[in-house]
Amino acid sequence: MRWDGVLAETNAVHSVSNSFVRTLLVVGLLLLCGCTRHLVLNNHWMGSLDDWQRQADLIFIAVIQKHQFDTWPYIRLTISPKDDFGAPNLWKVLRREVLVETVLRGKEARKIISVYEVVWTGGTTGDWNATSEGERDLFGVRIEDGMYHVFGDWWRSIRPVTTGPHKQLPLDDSHSFWERIALMNWWIPGDPSARIRYPFFHYSDPVGALAGWRTVKLERGLLRHPSSNVRVAACRELLEMRGWGQDECWEMLSESEREHLHDSGSRCCSAADIAAWRADTASHSAEWHWSQSPFSDRESRRIYTTMNNSRLRTEFCRLWEREYPDDHDNGCPTNEPLPATLVTAQGDVPLVGPWPR
Repeated sequence: MRWDGVLAETNAVHSVSNSFVRTLLVVGLLLLCGCTRHLVLNNHWMGSLDDWQRQADLIFIAVIQKHQFDTWPYIRLTISPKDDFGAPNLWKVLRREVLVETVLRGKEARKIISVYEVVWTGGTTGDWNATSEGERDLFGVRIEDGMYHVFGDWWRSIRPVTTGPHKQLPLDDSHSFWERIALMNWWIPGDPSARIRYPFFHYSDPVGALAGWRTVKLERGLLRHPSSNVRVAACRELLEMRGWGQDECWEMLSESEREHLHDSGSRCCSAADIAAWRADTASHSAEWHWSQSPFSDRESRRIYTTMNNSRLRTEFCRLWEREYPDDHDNGCPTNEPLPATLVTAQGDVPLVGPWPR
């Protein structure tokens, strides 16, 4: 046998094999490129919730099941030079697997979907989209290269829903979307086991659609809720309105319930705090408080007519009647119970007596 012939045949086999491997690599790369999807960083969205509501392709409430970072070659990320902060490798694609509970706008038949966000993994401060598994949130997303991409990357565009599952919004489309969202976040069934999760009511009213007076009445209504957890959370909100005298709930809570005012690191409140705030409030006249309300705001002055100081409340009612004689939406007369409301499918309605069964 001639060795040069064997060598030539072996080289030919290797050549064919190498060519085949190269072909497989090219095909594989083409397939990967075909499967790779593309996201563009959008970290300039800074809180125009009207845009969020108008432009989102899908708005829904969902519970987060899992967080996972997805990387190339499955997802390609575009970051402009002005956004890379000198460390573009610290931007990562985060995929949240979520369980959809309620679709509020758009259509989505699946129960489990993936929601993508481009997140900064370096040091940072501010209100970004920090979320945890098991958390219930309001999502607004856009469809980008076949993926659900949150409306705003990094900065807060995911809104926690802390008051339990909701199957619908109160009211109808004749009312603004954000008013209905705010009321939904105060809509808590009369279940003695109902809980309000941290951050409690912090994100309940994203655009201030309800204003202070309506919110105070809703908080006061929840003081009659059958769940201790709900009553404590509502009382905490009222107590933290220092200087407004919305503190009658302090006497309504038991000693053990007062201990829960400090849940999740809240600094509210001790008996000494309450005593000091009440003394400071009482040290000023009603006229002084009246003049201190922001921009002589009528909505703020309504709250003064429910102050937990009988002398000041009487004087506030006198000032209110003098300045707004035709406006009867207030806490007067002082011999009537303080106004309270609760949310139903028809919106916030007066709560008269105990929480309805």
